[in-house]
Amino acid sequence: MTKLQGGALKLLRWSERFFKTDMVYLSQGGFWLSVGQAVSIGSSFLLSIAFANFLPKEVYGNYKFILSATSILGGFSLSGMGQAVIQGVAQKKDGVLKDAINESLRWSIITVAIAGVIFIYYWLNDNRVLSWAFLITGLTTPIINSYGLDGGFLNGRREFKVGSSLAMISQVLGVIVLIITAMFFHNALYLVLANFAINTLVAIGFYFYVLRTYKPNPITDHSLVAYGKHVSLINFLGTIASQLDKILIFHYLGAIQLAIYAFATAIPEQIRGSYKNLFNLALPKYSAKEGELKSSIIDKTLRLTVMTVGVVLTYMVFAPFIYKFFFPKYLESISYSQWYILGLITIPGLTLFNTYFQVKKETKILYQINIVGNVSMIILSYWLVKNYGLWGAVIENGSAWLIMLLISAWFFFRHREN
Repeated sequence: MTKLQGGALKLLRWSERFFKTDMVYLSQGGFWLSVGQAVSIGSSFLLSIAFANFLPKEVYGNYKFILSATSILGGFSLSGMGQAVIQGVAQKKDGVLKDAINESLRWSIITVAIAGVIFIYYWLNDNRVLSWAFLITGLTTPIINSYGLDGGFLNGRREFKVGSSLAMISQVLGVIVLIITAMFFHNALYLVLANFAINTLVAIGFYFYVLRTYKPNPITDHSLVAYGKHVSLINFLGTIASQLDKILIFHYLGAIQLAIYAFATAIPEQIRGSYKNLFNLALPKYSAKEGELKSSIIDKTLRLTVMTVGVVLTYMVFAPFIYKFFFPKYLESISYSQWYILGLITIPGLTLFNTYFQVKKETKILYQINIVGNVSMIILSYWLVKNYGLWGAVIENGSAWLIMLLISAWFFFRHREN
């Protein structure tokens, strides 16, 4: 066994000449992140099959609308604190975790207040499903987002195996509960209740498990918490931009059309989500070291973009077969999905360029990139969805990602490393 491990180590070190990266680190951390992502994609795919077969399109459309609106509400819980926690823990400042949670909970008062207003609005308009759904999400989302910061702690510690294992347990539990709910209750309110109840319990339970297991040191850095607020503001605008298309589709076209669009984007978005592993691996690695990063990021961006083109083309060929076999009620989604995934080609550059500015703590540049890109996305969403429906939403996403990439690249190549 020792010889086998030694041979594997030599092979990984030899492969670094081609991949231009620390392949031992990637195999240790990236393996578990990849396993976690594979489980996430697989369980989400099973959930999609269940929703497609058990739920009426209108019920699923209402459910997706609630989730999209709740994502925007959750932005007030300081979503950027996770990045602050990763950087703080990577620098042996574990106390950032509790500071980030406390700050996130304080800001969540805004989430609860807005959810209360939405509850009253839909109640007065005799829509009991949406009124109760937003009350549930408004009360639970702050808890889920705040106590879920333990994931950033584990990534900062490079405990990718533990972090991925906990994420997999959470994902699988959530999917099982939702599938059972979809089988017996064809109602968006019950889906929301099941989803947010299980995620709240899991977030609290895993947080205290991490505290008891790793016993974080009290060393903190208040500048990182302040930095997390800046990142949260940036993320909040991005959340509005990314969810606005679904809210507009629901408003202008209705729940059924939103369901068709949601199934068109489901698989491409799962593939896109796998690129989060790049950030989770790169940020703690880069945060803990000094030196030139640009050449490494450029090289990795080019290689990953070539790989992504292959993934995109493969999906476009096989998408019709996937939908005909697994989602026969949503064949209208095929052409939308094939064009939607083209935007994925921009993701490697977007992910790694923004990682560079996160490491450098270039808050001003991040603001500029995200404000210009997300404002463009919001404007495009409103105009294109209103005038061109689902095709407008597809075009808007690809165009917005390209704009963001061009802006990020412009700042990246102009930036001088210290």
